Amino acid sequence: MDSGALLLFLLLLCVCGRAGAQVSHLRLSVEEGLPAGTVVGDIRAALPRGTRAGGFFISESGDSHVFRDLEIHGDTGIISTAVVLDRESRDEYEFAAATLTGDVVRVTVAVEDVNDHSPVFPSEIVALAVSELSPPGTTFELEGARDQDVGSFGTQGYQIINSDMAEMFKVGARGGGGGLDLVLLGRLDRESRDFYNLTVEAFDGGVPRRTGRLQVHVNVSDENDNPPVFDRTEYRAAVRENAPRLTPVCRVQATDLDLGVNSLLTYEIVRRQGDPSEHFLIDESTGVIRVNKPLDREAQTFYELIVRARDGGTQPESSSTFVGIRVLDVNDNSPTINILFLSESGEPQVSEGAALEEYVARISASDPDLGEGNKVHVYLQGGEGKFLLKQTDEFLYAMCVAGELDREMVDLYELKVVALDFGEPPLQSETTVLVRVLDVNDNAPVFGQEHYEVHVPEDAAPGSSLVQVTARDKDEGFNSELRFSIPRSRHGHLVHIHPESGLVTSAAHLDREREAEVHFLVVAVDGGSPPQSSTATVTVYVEDVNDNKPVFDQPLYNASVVEHTAAGTCVLQVRALDSDGGDFGKVRYFLSDGFNKEDQRSLFHINPATGEICVDQDIDRDAGIVTYDLLVKAEDWGGLGTQAYVHIEVEDLNDNAPVFNPEKYVTSVSSHAMPGTEILNVIAADRDSGSYGEITYNIVPGDSSSFFSVDKSSGAVTLSSSLSSLGSASVKFSISAKDGDGRAATQPADVTVNIFHSSHVPALFQKWCYSFSVPEDAPVGSAVGTVQAVTPSNSVESPSYRISSGDPSHLFSVDPRTGLIYTSQTLDHETLPTVLLSVQAHASDSPVHSSTQVNVTIDDINDNSPVFPWSSNTISVSQNTLPGTVLFIAHAHDRDSGSNGKIQYSLKSEHDLFSIDPLLGMLSLNSDLSSETQILFKVKIVAQDEGSPSLTSTMTLTVEVDPSSAAEETLAFETLVYQVEISENAQRDTRVLQVRAHGGSHDRGPITASAPGFSYKLENLSGSSAFIIHPDSGWMFLSESLDYETTPSYHFSVRATAQGSKVEVSATATVVVKVLDENDNAPVFTRERYFFTVEEGPSPLGLVGTVKASDRDSGRNGHLSYILLSDGKHFRHTGVLVTTRPLDRERSDSHAFIVTVTDGVGDTAEARQASVLARVYLQDVNDNSPGFASSNATLVPEDAEVGSLVHQVIAMDPDEGENGQVMYSLIYGNESGLFLMEETGECISCISECYKYIEKRAS
Repeated sequence: MDSGALLLFLLLLCVCGRAGAQVSHLRLSVEEGLPAGTVVGDIRAALPRGTRAGGFFISESGDSHVFRDLEIHGDTGIISTAVVLDRESRDEYEFAAATLTGDVVRVTVAVEDVNDHSPVFPSEIVALAVSELSPPGTTFELEGARDQDVGSFGTQGYQIINSDMAEMFKVGARGGGGGLDLVLLGRLDRESRDFYNLTVEAFDGGVPRRTGRLQVHVNVSDENDNPPVFDRTEYRAAVRENAPRLTPVCRVQATDLDLGVNSLLTYEIVRRQGDPSEHFLIDESTGVIRVNKPLDREAQTFYELIVRARDGGTQPESSSTFVGIRVLDVNDNSPTINILFLSESGEPQVSEGAALEEYVARISASDPDLGEGNKVHVYLQGGEGKFLLKQTDEFLYAMCVAGELDREMVDLYELKVVALDFGEPPLQSETTVLVRVLDVNDNAPVFGQEHYEVHVPEDAAPGSSLVQVTARDKDEGFNSELRFSIPRSRHGHLVHIHPESGLVTSAAHLDREREAEVHFLVVAVDGGSPPQSSTATVTVYVEDVNDNKPVFDQPLYNASVVEHTAAGTCVLQVRALDSDGGDFGKVRYFLSDGFNKEDQRSLFHINPATGEICVDQDIDRDAGIVTYDLLVKAEDWGGLGTQAYVHIEVEDLNDNAPVFNPEKYVTSVSSHAMPGTEILNVIAADRDSGSYGEITYNIVPGDSSSFFSVDKSSGAVTLSSSLSSLGSASVKFSISAKDGDGRAATQPADVTVNIFHSSHVPALFQKWCYSFSVPEDAPVGSAVGTVQAVTPSNSVESPSYRISSGDPSHLFSVDPRTGLIYTSQTLDHETLPTVLLSVQAHASDSPVHSSTQVNVTIDDINDNSPVFPWSSNTISVSQNTLPGTVLFIAHAHDRDSGSNGKIQYSLKSEHDLFSIDPLLGMLSLNSDLSSETQILFKVKIVAQDEGSPSLTSTMTLTVEVDPSSAAEETLAFETLVYQVEISENAQRDTRVLQVRAHGGSHDRGPITASAPGFSYKLENLSGSSAFIIHPDSGWMFLSESLDYETTPSYHFSVRATAQGSKVEVSATATVVVKVLDENDNAPVFTRERYFFTVEEGPSPLGLVGTVKASDRDSGRNGHLSYILLSDGKHFRHTGVLVTTRPLDRERSDSHAFIVTVTDGVGDTAEARQASVLARVYLQDVNDNSPGFASSNATLVPEDAEVGSLVHQVIAMDPDEGENGQVMYSLIYGNESGLFLMEETGECISCISECYKYIEKRAS
């Protein structure tokens, strides 16, 4: 439409619009490709019904595509094609047609598609580069084919028409974008196939369908997926050891299937696996291996290299191969000599006793070179023909002994071993060795003298040097080490030899009187195996000195002399012998006063030459002195003396008879008193002594004497049998007394015993012996235990109790009603540890009683504190005293027993200078005093017992530090504490110990006992001391007799003083003397005699009672053993008397025996003993039935009167007391009551006419 037409069309639209014309729409379609003139449609179809068009105005200009391609009839409105339409060029036409009426029709003509185009790819060929490592499923995007048709006529899909590619690839349309996806189905391997040619076909939906094709060239790109591969698995090469550096050895070669950089290889030697020393190197590009360092076949003959090939990939692959390089030998080494010596130590040595051809060493010769150079010739030089080489193998030689060796002649050989090879030129080596000849023990020791003689005084102390023997041994080492000994011989015990030095010393005191000459052998033994030895003889001539005291033939002489013996009468002769010879053996005797002076006051004198002791004055025993103890001393002419004691008894004459005082004795006793009851004690005295004064008591036989017994030694009268059969009576008997010579008292003792009868039987104790214990701190009134007596069944009275004996101090009381024993006074275990009470039980006022024993043990409590002998003491010590020196020994005593009496010591001091042994109480110095400015120390020593609670006591020890000891002059004892033991039997004047003090002066030299004013004295002696000290020598002597039981130890001080150049110096030391107990006390029984009561019975009753003795001695001397000297059949004794068999009172109502106690442990020679009489009375029990004495048949006259005695029966019962009283009664046969039986056994008639009874019975 031109611009004019368009303008007109627009004016029409405006007119129509103003007039209310309508606008309609018309859509028409027509297929493309139809021939021109094809009617498309009618515009009028779009006008309203009834509208007359009258022609149409078209909106398009004449040159528009509408008029070019369409034919529009302006009047009819018919639209037809002007040309063949092509949808792909224009698929739609639009225009507007207006009528004259103003109606407008908007017309759209759509060109419908037909399948007139095939799919077309953008390019015919596509090339792809795909990595061979691409995994299956990898998608490659390609441009899809384009089809100008639309709808179903457009591209519908793709396919690969190569059938052989179905397993490797597939194609598919990509959704949405019209693209094409190529999908990898399998794994690629470039090395197997590096190119794929695919034909991809695109097809549309027409029928028949149209297609288009695409050639896809797939190039498989290389990846580094193949390692290098060597052409060999192992390389072998050889190189001479003298090859210069960079000499080629071999070449390794590897290939890689990959391409490009991935196949570009480099080589390297793995040093960690071979050739760490880098003897070889490799060209990294060519693989050529060359020598890098000098080679030595002898050091290493073969090299194993690991060569690695690595490609050039980003992640490189590698592989390795083995390269073995053998180093070829050249003759560049001398032979090597190895010598192995066959001695135990491996040293170059051989025994001089080695046999010929004995191997000394093994020699191996080797040449590191190969080939002919390995043959070696070995030979030996030197050795004086004593050694040779013997070849044992191709390379082994043995060095052997070729001649006899003697170390004493030649002890060292210089040998040269030479080894020569056969190389070109030949090389040799040599080794020099020094072979030492070892010693064998082929030489015996040789003494300097075959015989030694020496003169020695017999007073030479043990340990004195006698003679020095010497010997030498030509061997060496252990073979020449000598040890000396003295073989066992008659004199061998007298001497001792130092095993190494050969010094012979005395081993014991020599005694010329026994052995004037001492002969013995000395043996020298070397240390060889087997040892060699030799001997020498030694003679020691013992020279006499006055070393023997006169010796009495016995230490104690006993003699007796009758009083008034005439003066001059010799009593006995003592004799002392002196083993010394000459004047040293002559002895003179004298009576001593104990102070080395003759006793001028004795009633006796002694012949100084013969030793006879004679009466010097009249002796009157009646004057009161009945024994004389003389001290006899015997001295030789050298001043040595000894002493003996003479005990002289003055014998008495039996000129006095025993006399009773009083002469008459009266006592009363119950008829129920038990046998063994002591009723009184008669006493007679005899003025004579000894056996003449020993009185023996006996009961004068008489009618009633059998009921009593008297102790023959003590005069104690006891019941020997029951008095119950006597009833109430008065019994008289006499007791005689005789001395040991049989002389009787002129008037015997008359004894009257009034027996009172009681119908009451005494209450009997439940036990015959009770045992209780009570602590010693129990307050007064504390209960101890209860005894109980049981009254007879027919008794209504309660017993009353009392303590009859055993408590002289009245420590205990008994409640008379209950039998409770309680304390009545304060107890003390240390004073009295046990008490044996006798308790009686009485009924009412009757004197009848029974007894029991009560053993009360008083238990110890810790009620005694330890006690020091002194509450304070003072010692003086030198300022130069060495640490560790014992300064003082503390000793405290605790009277308690057991752990309560055990004491431990400690210090309560602010000073660390001192320490104390907790058990021994030894105070020691801990540190040096020389730097101390303090000169006075107060040390508190605490003694604490082990009781609970423990008790303590304290002693203050003042330690004075002598300031002068640090000055120019000092004095000090050898030790600050002397401790010695001495027997309590030691005689007066016995030497105890010697103390020594020494000093020094810078200008005057040492201070000794010979210095001016030097003296010793004893200090701090409590009371009279048993010791004295010689002021010059320091020897302490016993000045009086000791008694361990009185004083078991002594503590005192000794002071030494000396006059120095300016001031007097002094020192003190402590002396502790412990007295050793001797068996000088005999055991003592607690009673003079013992009585016990025990019930008879069919079985042993066990414990009867205790017989106790004590001994003042201690330790083994105080250990007591008991024995029975009689009646051991029924009893045994260990301090406690027990029965061993059943006891029967009817056979024997009492047993008497002697108990002997002996002290000591197995030492019968020194044992002491004592004896005592013990009697055991048996109490009756009702263990016997009555027995009739005879048959009891009798005749009764028929006219016997009522009450007349028909018969008297008698039965006997061996028991006593009520147990033996027989009661009679009729059991059967008297049913009619004709007779009456009295308790006395009398049968009495009850009916006078006995025949009437008989007739009655007959009818």
